[in-house]
Amino acid sequence: MRYKNNILDKLDQAEVAVNKIQFQLNRGIDQNQIGETIDSLKEQIEKLKEIVSLESDNFEQQFAPRR
Repeated sequence: MRYKNNILDKLDQAEVAVNKIQFQLNRGIDQNQIGETIDSLKEQIEKLKEIVSLESDNFEQQFAPRR
C-alpha cells in the first residue's frame, strides 16, 4: 500500500478528534467548540477518502489487463 503511512497518520488524527469530542461532551463544553471539533474530524475523513481513492486507482491499474 503506497499511502499506508499517510492513512495511518490520518486515522490517528481522527482518533484524537473523537477522543476530544468525548472529553468535551463529558465536560459540558460549549456546543460551538464541539461543532468545530466535529468539522475538523469531517475534514480528516474527507482527506482519508481522497487518499484511499487514489490508492484503489493505483491498485486497479497494477492488475489491469495489458494490451
